[in-house]
Amino acid sequence: MNKINKLFKSLGMLIARPYLLNKILDDNDVWRKRVQKKFALKEGLPETSFRALAGVEEVIVKPFAFLEGGSLPTDLALLRILAAHFNACNYFEIGTWRGESLANVAAVAKNCMSLNLSGVQMQEMGMEADYIDQHAMFSKDLLNVVHLEGNSMNFDFAGLNKKFDLIFIDGDHHYSSIKNDTEKVFTHLVHEKSIVVWHDYAWQPGNIRFETLTGILAGIPAKFRENLYTVSNTLCAIYYPAGLEADVPKPVAFPENVFEVRIKISN
Repeated sequence: MNKINKLFKSLGMLIARPYLLNKILDDNDVWRKRVQKKFALKEGLPETSFRALAGVEEVIVKPFAFLEGGSLPTDLALLRILAAHFNACNYFEIGTWRGESLANVAAVAKNCMSLNLSGVQMQEMGMEADYIDQHAMFSKDLLNVVHLEGNSMNFDFAGLNKKFDLIFIDGDHHYSSIKNDTEKVFTHLVHEKSIVVWHDYAWQPGNIRFETLTGILAGIPAKFRENLYTVSNTLCAIYYPAGLEADVPKPVAFPENVFEVRIKISN
């Protein structure tokens, strides 16, 4: 079959099954090529060491559910470590889910605030009741946590009239939402020493989720891009205003950081 025939056959398939176009556009390799062409980041963000950033040998992660859709223990440990960098940390996050990240940070921060879709909004989107009911289950009773309801695409961030020390972006993971959330955070919520963390920069540590990276790079002001990194052994990208030592990520990572895991059922 020549190229012209293949082209017409492909167009016919897309007309008959238009959902295939979304699959093509969402393909990780397509996003990788977009990042490489527009931002010249073939290997993704430079990687900084979890150990170097932590500065401590042990961090307690609590609570942790070991359930689908949550963060890695190292992701939550990273947030606790970063919150402890500030005296009386003010923390903001987009995307509450079960409240694991909120509960972990609330243990070391002064004030925490989270934005998530309301129960009604989630119902209107067709989400299951069991899924909706799990939102904020670990954080809803914490005295230093405020839960805000709304869609980050149209939420009035300026109306908060507040800057935050540590910000965690973990809402919808499509390009348009990541770009929007990043733009809003850097326009309204950061001060000169703010640290911003994005979840799901990677599918697994070292395996980049290029749609997320494209949204980050498109949303962050260009002058801040040089202080963007990924943190080894996590799913996270980070903006660190003071700059960090980092290297080009290796295609096959060597386990330079080895962890000890203790499991205790607390309830």
